[in-house]
Amino acid sequence: MVTKPKTKFWKGFWVGILTSAVLAVAGTYGFIKLGEALVKKRLKAPVVPTRLKEEFDFKYTTLQGEEKHVSQLKGKVVFVNFWGTWCIPCVAEMPTVQKLYNRFKNDSSVVFVIASRQDTPEKINAFAKKNSYTLPFYTITDEDIPASMKFNQYPATFIYGKDGNIAMKHVNGADWSDTSVVHFIERLAAM
Repeated sequence: MVTKPKTKFWKGFWVGILTSAVLAVAGTYGFIKLGEALVKKRLKAPVVPTRLKEEFDFKYTTLQGEEKHVSQLKGKVVFVNFWGTWCIPCVAEMPTVQKLYNRFKNDSSVVFVIASRQDTPEKINAFAKKNSYTLPFYTITDEDIPASMKFNQYPATFIYGKDGNIAMKHVNGADWSDTSVVHFIERLAAM
């Protein structure tokens, strides 16, 4: 008879543990379901684009004042660099852009558009002459840059495939003469 109180104790102990476990699982399940219900109430439809592709066409101007559009270059690989003489990373990367240009300047399937913001043609010419750059420099206004290409940080570089779509975009300075870039442009040109 001495063992009965111990048995009663252990029986009550295990019933309590089991009840606590069941309540914990039920409480967790209920908490998760409550969270799901609260989130469901806040769900909104995603913003669905009206176009299937972003607009990446823009106009730019030669240093002689002739207006051009990047869409006129469809069928070619196009290296676009938005930069400015006032931009330290832009100026720092420019020698590598020149090296990349030198690699492709005789390849008619690759075109470079080095478009300066906020610089006059005279300032660009002086910059190019001072640094012995032979890059095809242009000017562009902020209004001419599509919203999908505005990052409010420069330099901003885009490489278009022959289909006219952006194959690569990069914001900030980079070593554009790296062999990985050369091979990437070669692959795009071969397509």
